Amino acid sequence: MEIYDTFFGFVRILKESYKIFSKNGKLIPSITLLFLFLSSIFLLSNIFSIKPYITDFVVNLTSMLLTPSSSDFANLITPMKYDLRIFAGIEWLFVFANTAASLLFATAAILSSSAKYVGKNEYLLDLKGLLSWIGKTWKRPFITLFYTTLLDLGYVFFVLAFLVPFVLTFGHELLGNLSVFSISIIALLAALFYLYLAIVWTLAMVVSVLEEKSGIQALGRAEQLVEGMKIKGFLLKLVFGALYYVLLQLLRITTSGKKSTATIVCIWLLVVNSVCFVKMFSLTVFTIFYYECKKTHGEEVSETQGRVEYNKAASDMPLIINSNIR
Repeated sequence: MEIYDTFFGFVRILKESYKIFSKNGKLIPSITLLFLFLSSIFLLSNIFSIKPYITDFVVNLTSMLLTPSSSDFANLITPMKYDLRIFAGIEWLFVFANTAASLLFATAAILSSSAKYVGKNEYLLDLKGLLSWIGKTWKRPFITLFYTTLLDLGYVFFVLAFLVPFVLTFGHELLGNLSVFSISIIALLAALFYLYLAIVWTLAMVVSVLEEKSGIQALGRAEQLVEGMKIKGFLLKLVFGALYYVLLQLLRITTSGKKSTATIVCIWLLVVNSVCFVKMFSLTVFTIFYYECKKTHGEEVSETQGRVEYNKAASDMPLIINSNIR
């Protein structure tokens, strides 16, 4: 019975999230389409801005390998260093822009999903009001993102610290099927454990948007809320982890072999937009999961909680009054 209730609750969260994501007026579809458009612009700009520097670097490297004289090496190493510096600078710029955009649209998705779930059809945020609240709340999810990124990196280094000695110790046997199978099993277990840990990390982002908590406080609050709901949360994470894995495998398969630049760019655009779409939907899912966790712990979710109301000020600009989000 408990397994049935868990599975039924997991399916119900997905169904409720789909209704909210697909039938939330024009707000969530507009946010999603804008995010996909911006991600596509970033990707295209990144590709075409670094392409000449990569081409120049490869040409210089090829020339240096074919004619490895000291004079040629001295003449070619300077432009190669320049290309690497420009490449690194451009990539850092796009990483920062993508992170900022992801944080902005993640906050927007959580706020709009919360508004629809709590208030049902009585009200909807508009874009102007949503931007106003994002401007007031962005610091909390930013701080929480910083902490969760550190946790992500820490977990990656922890796994590598375990795998690298294993590979070095049994390096002479890695060609055997048993060793490859063992590494695959370890990688799978590491991925599953990461998904289990990421339940709290993702929920902490939702908490930081909907409550006045950030960083360690948001993580602690998420850990408190997820008690008794970890199986449902793990199933949700497993679904989205599988989707990301399938998309990455499709990218690997479709870009292998000789293909034109235009074909590769189109494939990258399709995969990146698919990943962004899945990410937006996952945020809606974990917003609903947040409220389900609150109900499990006896915390009432009334229709007035999270209510977005519009009052006309002297400047006739909409003010959003919210008892839970400040």
